[in-house]
Amino acid sequence: MSHSDNNIATSAQSSSRNEKMWYCSRRNMIGATLFVGLGIAVAFTSGAAGAPFFALMWFVGLPMVYLIIRYIWLRLCRDPFLSQSDTLSAVTWESITTCPPSLQRTVPTILFWIFFMLCFAGAFFGLDISSENVEPDMFIVVTFNGFGSLLILCSAVWLVDALCLLYLFVVADKMLGHTGAAQDWWYRSKMMLLSQQQEEEAARQSVATAATGNSETVDDADAEKPRQLDQRRSAAKWRLLLILVLYTWWTVWSYFAAYDPTVLKLNVPVPKLPPECDGYKLAMAADLHVGSMAGLSDAEWMVNNLNALNPDAIALVGDIGDQPVTDITRQKMEPLTRLKAPDGVYMSFGNHENIEGVADYRKLLREEAPFAETLVLLENQHAMLNKANTDGCSIALIGMADWSGKRDALFEDQIAPDYETAIRVQAGLNGTFIENDEPISSDLPMIMLQHQPFGMKQAAKDGVGLQLSGHTHGGQIWPQHITLLSYDGIAGLAEFDVGSEHGPSYLFVSEGVVGWGPRLRFLSRTDIALLTLRTPEAMKAEGLKPDLSVSVATAAMYFAISIIPISLLLCLVPMCCWARQRRTDNRRQQQGVETESKDKDEEEGKAVSN
Repeated sequence: MSHSDNNIATSAQSSSRNEKMWYCSRRNMIGATLFVGLGIAVAFTSGAAGAPFFALMWFVGLPMVYLIIRYIWLRLCRDPFLSQSDTLSAVTWESITTCPPSLQRTVPTILFWIFFMLCFAGAFFGLDISSENVEPDMFIVVTFNGFGSLLILCSAVWLVDALCLLYLFVVADKMLGHTGAAQDWWYRSKMMLLSQQQEEEAARQSVATAATGNSETVDDADAEKPRQLDQRRSAAKWRLLLILVLYTWWTVWSYFAAYDPTVLKLNVPVPKLPPECDGYKLAMAADLHVGSMAGLSDAEWMVNNLNALNPDAIALVGDIGDQPVTDITRQKMEPLTRLKAPDGVYMSFGNHENIEGVADYRKLLREEAPFAETLVLLENQHAMLNKANTDGCSIALIGMADWSGKRDALFEDQIAPDYETAIRVQAGLNGTFIENDEPISSDLPMIMLQHQPFGMKQAAKDGVGLQLSGHTHGGQIWPQHITLLSYDGIAGLAEFDVGSEHGPSYLFVSEGVVGWGPRLRFLSRTDIALLTLRTPEAMKAEGLKPDLSVSVATAAMYFAISIIPISLLLCLVPMCCWARQRRTDNRRQQQGVETESKDKDEEEGKAVSN
């Protein structure tokens, strides 16, 4: 075969590949246009209030969900069992239309979609928080927790990929001398289609065989391709095994972290605390979230364990309820009426009581027996604690409305936090309260119940010595921790020194009894707390220091903040590889056209001369 025939064959292969790429690009462009057009149309019809939220979910949320699903499918199904040319859409269609399904090609994808559909079904039913059962439905519990475990699965896949790249860069490339091993793996597995490589290689071998008559070369090349594919599949199966081991381990760990709350016991120095109040025991809990995933047994557990601490007072810091007030809600929350403490049981609202009908929750706690006879609702109000009438012991417990009430009337009957009102209005049982002309004395030690851990610096300047908060759930399932950076604290005890003559103030954030959504806890935990209030002088005399150690949730937040942007930047590598491949293809095509034109001119010149 002549050199011109070789060029023509290569050019034909390149042209065929470019036609396929053009077809795929056109199909993707049409799909993207339809997606954008439908999103814009529905956003306009959803009204001015709902349009921004819908647009965010449609143009950001849905693409992210698709990319996550595709990423997991690549590692769980394609790499171990298929070839690099297979796509999620093509194999899914093949799985639907093939009967019986292929054990290797389609069964893994079928199982993949069954798992995902069950998880999303659990999320759909689990978010319908108007539960009509006293205890959570087992199907919802399993599938909704499965939905939550998808983030754990993503973390396992991400870690295995990171370890694989680290091995290729450090061990294979630097230590074993396999130059370019990491770049080759990334480039081939992310962007290059194996079928195209095989077609080009087959074309080159065919041309070489025709020119030399050596068929053994073709046989060797044909035998090498399956071996290389089998090697890649074998490595991918080992990675899959590691992914499944990590996923199972982390999911079991997260289950116990969620369903076995920790009882925290801390000594907290409180500025201006009188010596008579030294050793005052204040128990607190937050984020029970009575709803589709928390029921009567969870409320009973919380009540029994808070009572077992024998506190002087009990504080419930918001998001205790997470569904509209119905007879079922009353049954689930009935154990709260059995909370016992000499100085009383106090509760402030969170954002979920605001969302689910705050007026009904006010009526339940302030007017309906036996709740109104047991609990004192503090919503921009305060109560006085005195350690069972101990002379000289007075503590102001200030309960604030939730910060969600500060927004523009998204829900009816919400009120915004109001510190000036709270220090004047004193609340009592059965919805009673006293409006004082003067605020409480600035000499009193002040403890604030504020569901969301915001505004601590201002509270410290106002003289608050300790703020109790919840809301964050400690991030609940990593890497959601990255969303918590704006809070003053996300878990545990933190110190705020604003230069007060009485010393620093403190913020304690509970990670919650249950939490919202899936109950799994990955790099966070559930808890209730017993805070022993101490005078700063007594703690110093005893050589004690407040426990300001960094919690696992806080460390996980900073890790997420540092590693996720890096991971997103690395996602640009395949795009760079794709751009490089396109330039290479265009260059080769141009060279092929120029060579073909040159050969044609030479042949025409020879024909004319003959």
